[in-house]
Amino acid sequence: MSAEQQLPVNTPTVAVIIPARNGAAYIDRALASLVTQTVTPNEVVVVDDGSDDDTYHRARRWVDLLPLKVIRSEPRGTWHARHTAIEATSSEFILQLDADDTLLPGAVAGMTQAYARQPGLIAPRRFLLVEGETENIPRPVVERLPESKDQYVYMLVRNYIGVGCLYSRKDYEAVGGYRSCRYAEDWDLWLRFAAAGIPISLPTEATYVYNMHSKNISTNIDIGATDLEILRRFLDAGTETHRRTAKLAFLQRAGIDYVEELDKATVAEASVDLAALGLIEDEHLQVRKETDLGHVLVGSSTAGDGQRLVVVSPDGSETRLRSLVAAGGILEANETDQPSLRWEGCDLTWFGWH
Repeated sequence: MSAEQQLPVNTPTVAVIIPARNGAAYIDRALASLVTQTVTPNEVVVVDDGSDDDTYHRARRWVDLLPLKVIRSEPRGTWHARHTAIEATSSEFILQLDADDTLLPGAVAGMTQAYARQPGLIAPRRFLLVEGETENIPRPVVERLPESKDQYVYMLVRNYIGVGCLYSRKDYEAVGGYRSCRYAEDWDLWLRFAAAGIPISLPTEATYVYNMHSKNISTNIDIGATDLEILRRFLDAGTETHRRTAKLAFLQRAGIDYVEELDKATVAEASVDLAALGLIEDEHLQVRKETDLGHVLVGSSTAGDGQRLVVVSPDGSETRLRSLVAAGGILEANETDQPSLRWEGCDLTWFGWH
C-alpha cells in the first residue's frame, strides 16, 4: 500500500466494518469499492455471520489488496456481526458497509471531512440500486435531516438515515454500542446517539450505493414486529415530549394491542365531548389513560364508518391522534397535528425518492 493511499498523519484512523451472511454474490463488489477509495481505510473487517455459501473464502481473496481481517461467526444476527467487527478494530472511527452495497470512491475522505466540519453521527448521501427496475443504473436519494433540536423526536417515529454511517468509537462506546435485537439494530443505536445529543449531519457529496434486491434481510422479516421491539425500549426515556412521541409511534404500529395494555378510565375522567370527537357513547366504547399520552378512546364512529381511535390530552383540550381502526385492530389513515408523526407527504418528511 503506497504512502499516497494512506490517510494523512494527523487524520484519525478509520475502520470499515462489513457484516455478511450468504453474501457471496455481492462481497467482491463491496470489497472492490474499498480498493478504489481515494483515501484507503486503516482497517477492514468482514464478519461472516454463519453463511452456508462461500462468502468467507471470497472475502479472504482480498487480503493482499486491503488491510483486511475476515472473521467467521456462528449465526447470531446482524447486530452481533457489527458488534464483533467493531470489537476486532482499534481505529478511532467506524464506517459501515453492508456486504451487498458499495462505497463510492470518495466515501472515506468525504465522511471524515464531514466529521471534521461537524463532529457527531455522519449519515451517508446515497444512491439506490433497485433490482429489476433499471439497467444497473442507481438513482439518487434526496436526503433531508430534521433540525438538530428535533432529530431525536423524529428518530423516535422512524429511522430516517441509512446504512453507511460514520461515527467515532468514543461516541459508540458512550451510548453502549450495538444491542441484541432481531432487526433494526442501527435504528436502536441511532436513537441512543440522538438521545445523547450527538448531532446528525451529512457529507457534501454522495458516498454510498444501497442495493435493494429480493435477498435483502429487510424483505424477509416482519418489520412491524421489529419496530415495536426497538420502540418499546424508549417508551419511558427522555422528556415528556419524547415519551409521548415514542408511545404515539408505538400506537401507530401496534394498534389496539397497545391500547389494551393501558389502564382503564371513564368518559368523565377524559373530559371530552364524544360527539365532537366523532364517537358514540355505547357499550363498545373503551376509555384508557396513560400519563404521557393522556386518554385513548376507541369506539363506534358517528360517521358510520366503523371503529375510530382518538387520543386526547389529559384535560381533553388537545387531540393528539385520530385514526380509523381496521380489521385486526390495525390503525389506518392516521390524522395528527404533530409533524413528526406524519409519515406521508414530501413537505412533512425528511427524505424522499427521486
